[in-house]
Amino acid sequence: MAAPAQVSQGWILAKQGQFKEALYFFQQAQKLDPQIDLNPKTKIIDKEPSVVAGKLAAPVKVKQGERLVKEGKVAEAIAALQQAQKLDPNLKISAYSWNRLCRFGSLHKHAAEVMFACEKAVTLAPENGGIRDSRGLARALTGNTKGAIEDFQAYIESEWYYNRIAQRQRWIDALRANKNPFTDEEIKSLFNEWFY
Repeated sequence: MAAPAQVSQGWILAKQGQFKEALYFFQQAQKLDPQIDLNPKTKIIDKEPSVVAGKLAAPVKVKQGERLVKEGKVAEAIAALQQAQKLDPNLKISAYSWNRLCRFGSLHKHAAEVMFACEKAVTLAPENGGIRDSRGLARALTGNTKGAIEDFQAYIESEWYYNRIAQRQRWIDALRANKNPFTDEEIKSLFNEWFY
């Protein structure tokens, strides 16, 4: 197989998250042609095979993490996002991806473990009411009542859907009365709620 074909196969595999296999093809391409550009889209990228494969595999790991957390595999989801950052230290994980980890991790009763993701999401998009809502959920589930109320209030101020506003107000009222509004039934209903 010619060097350009090796690069193409490496790209396909890296985009599928098959990092080791992609690396093999990139290394084979460099053996055939030490000057080959491993990234046909740009001349700027580092030509080291492991760097190229990592840059391609990192976004795949983020998507994998998003899928895993929704399935309730919270530790695996966290590990996937951490691996994405190791594969490409310059990768910018979106507020949406951090929010997904925050939201579903909290719904799966791992709020404390995903609080870092909630904070990252809010840092990246502080005006997004839906992201504040997710952090509010995590804060409420970890005992930070004051912070949860602040986040739910921010959500109320940004939301237009009346039923959700009323629901968040009920949560705020319950939290102020030192009651936990997050029954198993309430949590179950949130799995089906569209969020940001």
